[in-house]
Amino acid sequence: MSANIFGDRLLLRREPAWHNVGEVFDAAEKLTATEAAKRARVDFPIEKWPLQAIDPVTGKNLATNQYAVVRGQMDNESEHQILGTVGEKWTPIQALDIAAKLDPLSQKYPVETVGALGKGERIFFSLDAGESQIAQEDHHLYYLVTDHRDGSGALQIAFTPVRVVCQNTLVYGLDRSAIKVSLPHTRTIDADSTWYMNLLAQMNEAKDKVTDAMNFLAEVGPVSKVETDRIINAAYKASKPNRLKMSDTVSKDNINAKAWSKLLNDRKDEQILWQNNITRTERFREAANERLDVFNQDFPRLANTPWAAWQAVCETEDYRKGHADALGSAVFGDRAQAKVRAYTKAQEVARLAR
Repeated sequence: MSANIFGDRLLLRREPAWHNVGEVFDAAEKLTATEAAKRARVDFPIEKWPLQAIDPVTGKNLATNQYAVVRGQMDNESEHQILGTVGEKWTPIQALDIAAKLDPLSQKYPVETVGALGKGERIFFSLDAGESQIAQEDHHLYYLVTDHRDGSGALQIAFTPVRVVCQNTLVYGLDRSAIKVSLPHTRTIDADSTWYMNLLAQMNEAKDKVTDAMNFLAEVGPVSKVETDRIINAAYKASKPNRLKMSDTVSKDNINAKAWSKLLNDRKDEQILWQNNITRTERFREAANERLDVFNQDFPRLANTPWAAWQAVCETEDYRKGHADALGSAVFGDRAQAKVRAYTKAQEVARLAR
């Protein structure tokens, strides 16, 4: 499984359970962020090129005020690659500039991983923040620094504990993190050279805040089956197709017979899709409940706690098959969002149980 890594541009200080790609370097070797970026070959530059519309009649080029984010040819490619489209004010920041700003932090928090995803539209660094006890288990703590280079997001920070016993990635979530550092791609992004000083202070505060919040999920004790189901069900929700939702509001009396017949015919495919979504959701919920049963047997002192239910979702998402981008999804995408939904509901359940 390639985990959607851009080529083999992945450098790791130790090899986690969810991939078999990239270069692993010795844990005793300490690299700065700049050294790691060069070694991982994520130091390729990006540029912003103007986009134009071509009048199909006259052939005249028309300005659009839109731009393509472009990188050069790599890995035997025959042409430049477009990573995304952005507006006039979007300003790129180069990977080596990000690394240079992280270099002071990497003196205290060693570089753990550096990589690029897709065609290079996302790069990431993780820094080793040491170890901590969460729910009386050993966890390794990391800070994830990621930059979206396709116009879809900002330079962001997330806090990610990993259970040492199973290498389970407990993504706290880019949008739920106690660290609220986000640098939009404006003209000032490179000039904001002091951001990492504030980041360092927030990192120190965040470790205690986040670990306390996670410990709370275990300390409240066991909850009922209804409550653990609420946590698991929050992670997995069947999405009703939009066309089916819209057609639900239409009655036979509101449209003519021909249109009504077409609507009924169109709904057949949407209803099949809806049923497939329901079946898929139920399968994920069943898998998470199986994980919960195993967790309860392995860790009886934590059985049926909000922490246990959240672990069940995290393990289901980290280890289930069926996604071509396991790494990207587990940390950034739909799998990460399932974890965030379960975590949010677990906190709610824990507060009510207290």
